[in-house]
Amino acid sequence: MTARPRAVPETFAFTCGDCGHSWEATFQVMFFTNPIDASGLTTQEYVDEEGRAIRSPLADAVCPKCGGRTVRVLEAGLAERVRRAESEPRRHHEHHLHLPHRHSGPREEPKDDIP
Repeated sequence: MTARPRAVPETFAFTCGDCGHSWEATFQVMFFTNPIDASGLTTQEYVDEEGRAIRSPLADAVCPKCGGRTVRVLEAGLAERVRRAESEPRRHHEHHLHLPHRHSGPREEPKDDIP
């Protein structure tokens, strides 16, 4: 394999389906090319923020808050936007009772079609 793999940072956003916690994590995707292999195929490995090699974070995501495994992957940046939206004070708005409209025209009598 090559001595200096190419590294590309990737940020993923996650949300836990068990507790609702949202978070983001950035991983380094390391691309290795085998110089002996004539096909030029590369392999990739994910490295977490602590420098540990891991399987794809999309396959083994675990919620850091509750340990749940019902984790969804979101668009990067979405977890932060959701967190901000949840913490912002909500604007007060008036609630109005909406009733169906009643028409004030003359009421038609039902017709009997029985001879």
